[in-house]
Amino acid sequence: MAAGAPLVFVNGYLWDTNSYSGIYPACVYMVKDDPNVPLYPGLYQSDVSFTALPATIFTGGPALFAAEFGSYIELVIRTVQGPPGGEIAFWKEDDEFEATSTARIFSVPVGTYNGTRRFNLTQSPEEGGWEGDPFGHFHGRRWTANKPGLYTVGVQLIDTSTAGPGGAPNHSPSETNYFYFQAGLTVELLKKTNHTAVLRFGLHGFKDYYLETSPTVDGTNWTTIFREPGAPHSDLHTVIDTNATDAVRFYRIRQVPIEF
Repeated sequence: MAAGAPLVFVNGYLWDTNSYSGIYPACVYMVKDDPNVPLYPGLYQSDVSFTALPATIFTGGPALFAAEFGSYIELVIRTVQGPPGGEIAFWKEDDEFEATSTARIFSVPVGTYNGTRRFNLTQSPEEGGWEGDPFGHFHGRRWTANKPGLYTVGVQLIDTSTAGPGGAPNHSPSETNYFYFQAGLTVELLKKTNHTAVLRFGLHGFKDYYLETSPTVDGTNWTTIFREPGAPHSDLHTVIDTNATDAVRFYRIRQVPIEF
């Protein structure tokens, strides 16, 4: 990437809110009370990691579109939208593979539109990086949400180095990119018009999902009207029920692990 050029999320289009033409956009699925991750009780969590591309052979580069040598890349949380009372938090674990404790670095509440909370992507030499290489890919970092529902998080890349002309950064900031974070299995949209109901919900990767209906909420005669087989990534699905003719019609989503 040329000096002075703005930073860019090279593969952001594969994961942002417009991914897959916006029809089935990708989302970061956050699991609550995962027995394999006991350090976040009562919270929805994910270890999704953002990466700064390598510029030298010592870190696996040089990669196309990597920032200039000497750049120091940080990620800023600019906006958070989601359920009322919700917040997105960022954590750092004491060990990247077998953590026994964790510390919350910051949290950003829903309703933030000009946030400044940030963390580094570039690994300094003290953090296992190669001096001057903007590369960074950290394990042992985690995102959490405190309320179930769909969050839209706007993030921006900035260069905070002084390696450019006159002690300025090498690069100007990227555009703000927006990503979905789905906390738990919830219906994000339910809208009925005449005999047609539209539902939207987030799916966890490698799970099968069944959308079922019943005339009573506590009944035993649930009928499957839609099945979505497991996919290798999490995304948002929109389902249309054209047979919503009942005066009262309840919906539920059933999640089933895939057996390998």
